[in-house]
Amino acid sequence: MLWTNLRNQVRQTPLPKWKPLIPLFEAVMNSFQAIRDAKRPTKDSFIRITIERDAVLLEEEFGPIRSFTITDNGIGLNDENFDSFNTAFSDHKLTRGGKGLGRFTWLKAFDRVEIDSTFKENGEAAQRRMFTFDEDYELEKEGLPQPAPGRGTGTTIGLVNLREPYKSTCPRTTDQIIQKLIEHFLLIFLEDDCPRVTVTDQGLVHSVNEVFDKEFRATAAAHEFQIKGMPFTLHGFRLTTPKLSRHKLVYSANQRGVVSDKLEAFVPNLNTRLIDRDGNSFVYLGIVQSPYLTQHVNPARTDFDFASGEDAEVDQTSLFDDEIKRAEIRNESLKYIEADLRESIASINEVKEEKLRAYVKSDAPQYKILMKYTPEFIDKISPNATKPDLETALHRELYQREVKMKAEGSRIIKEAEKVDDYDAYHKRLSAFMEDYNELGTSALAQYIMHRRIILEFLERAISLGEGDKKYPLEKVVHQLVFPMRSTSEDIPYHEQNLWMVDERLTYHTFLASDKQLRSLENPENDSQKRPDLFIYDQKLVYGEGDHPINSITILEFKRPERDDYSQDDNPVIQSLELVDSIRSGEFKDAKGRRISVANEKIPAFCYVISDITPTLKRVLKTIDATPTPDNQGYYGFHKTYSAYYEVIDYNKLLGDAKKRNRIFFDKLNVLNTNT
Repeated sequence: MLWTNLRNQVRQTPLPKWKPLIPLFEAVMNSFQAIRDAKRPTKDSFIRITIERDAVLLEEEFGPIRSFTITDNGIGLNDENFDSFNTAFSDHKLTRGGKGLGRFTWLKAFDRVEIDSTFKENGEAAQRRMFTFDEDYELEKEGLPQPAPGRGTGTTIGLVNLREPYKSTCPRTTDQIIQKLIEHFLLIFLEDDCPRVTVTDQGLVHSVNEVFDKEFRATAAAHEFQIKGMPFTLHGFRLTTPKLSRHKLVYSANQRGVVSDKLEAFVPNLNTRLIDRDGNSFVYLGIVQSPYLTQHVNPARTDFDFASGEDAEVDQTSLFDDEIKRAEIRNESLKYIEADLRESIASINEVKEEKLRAYVKSDAPQYKILMKYTPEFIDKISPNATKPDLETALHRELYQREVKMKAEGSRIIKEAEKVDDYDAYHKRLSAFMEDYNELGTSALAQYIMHRRIILEFLERAISLGEGDKKYPLEKVVHQLVFPMRSTSEDIPYHEQNLWMVDERLTYHTFLASDKQLRSLENPENDSQKRPDLFIYDQKLVYGEGDHPINSITILEFKRPERDDYSQDDNPVIQSLELVDSIRSGEFKDAKGRRISVANEKIPAFCYVISDITPTLKRVLKTIDATPTPDNQGYYGFHKTYSAYYEVIDYNKLLGDAKKRNRIFFDKLNVLNTNT
């Protein structure tokens, strides 16, 4: 029998305030089932819904809904049905999706329910039950049958006095009520034996079946698919009702809608009404059903008990491998929905593309390269996109393509093991950079990416054995730092990799690589000596007695593993002698006039890149060179030549350059080959 603590049962019955029509749907579903149990011919069966409203204010067309009355000519509340009504969690309608809780939602939203039902038992004369169902309902006193000769079977349910918060959230217009009814019972309306359903509001009678036939059935499409072996069916409908604007996917159980998704959240093109080939505007309604959904609907029929699939943590901790998540159902349904709407979406995309091209041409030419890829991302842009929206969409697409290019860059690095000379690398890098630059990446990201590739290639070159190299390593490193037999006037900035040795060298006025000193215009010098790298930095302003050059820098690359150095063949002294030779020349100012100043006082720096072998250590000891803390290099100041010098091991060159650049690689996540 019914639970004695009815108030507590009603209090525990879930009914979200945004689901105010659930009590109406429960009553109407009872009517559908009662008519089916009565086995009445379709043409003679009916369900009549009457809406009662509060007084209408002057500015209102529709007053707030106060009550619903649902009348059918079904089997009536016979003894079996009445016993089920009086049993909490009754399983009387379990095979048809009944959870035995529908009548508790009535009292959740309404003050009381007035019930008047006529039935016949075993062909006997008609009997009638009339009672009020509220929180004071007493089984022994209510619903006792009385003879009702001449009355036909059927039931009238009066849901009286809708309460807050449901009254405020309840749809107001007749069209909205009819729309919600069809959506909820759409699969029943699809059946040939569906009863005639009407809604009477403010004296006007509306046929719900006619609305369904005109706005739903005529454009219906059906698709079947499986997820993890479980069958699903999707019915798609094009609704031409003018007041509708949202495209939805409804998840149903037992021929009733439970929850829905707004499709615009997943398909941006569906944020407004669509136009069909005949010029009619419509919204799309998808209904997906499955035995799986029926099995997992909650008792109140307001949600399902499986994961949404939106929360990664829930997905990872799912206890059942065969669980189907809501996102999986939606994603599979979207494939068929987008196919159903292909023509309409294509028209929208044409308009969007014209708008996008106009924006790029007038406001954002940096995205011009993306225009040839528009078919790949135009679907992601809202039809109502503003200029800021377009900017965001293009920026996102550019970023995603940069990510792809990063992966491509990683592939180039991994394949660099097959390249044994810089020329081959340079061709590969140039082709990659051309594509990469096409995407309009930021100068900083591009430059940091370039540094990463250079260091990867240097590491590869150092790791090769002597017999594997096509030409000596010192030339490979020289070429990487700065191309040989050229000057800073010949080489684009991004190919000048002086930062590998010292970041300060990046800022210079002039650089000559493997050029005879006598071939240079400034300084003028007759020497045939050919420094590996000669750099100077010219002052913009200088006074009397001052020299016009900020500094002179010499870089020399020595053959790796060389171990035959001597006092007469000291690489540091050789570099210092080059400094002397350069200082002896005459420099010119910006107008080409010779300047005679104390050139011997020009600050000078020498870098020698060489493996630290035993003989090199001995010759460095004779000039009091100081070892670095990591014992991979030496440094010092030579008083005779008045110049600073450093000797850097090849491994130290690579290691220090990596350390200096690591923060940039990490922050920009450029070409991380470990991911």
